[in-house]
Amino acid sequence: MKMTEFQKEIIHIAQLMAYTLCFVILSMTFCLLGGLFMPNSVIDNKDIFPIIAPAFSTIIGGFIGWLAAIKLNNASEEEPKDDQPVA
Repeated sequence: MKMTEFQKEIIHIAQLMAYTLCFVILSMTFCLLGGLFMPNSVIDNKDIFPIIAPAFSTIIGGFIGWLAAIKLNNASEEEPKDDQPVA
């Protein structure tokens, strides 16, 4: 099956978003771990976690929602039409 330019572009964008999501998750995890194991005289955990946690949730939620929307859109396009027999 040959892919259209639109489908190729959607796959390319989805790959870029997946790579970005992985990078963001890894970098935020390292920041959280760094803040967790630093002494409180350098970084106070009470200050760092309330700042990073909402950003982490927002970024992950946005990317996962976008990828789920693509999947649902592809699933709705693959449903058989009324005049086509179901195999």
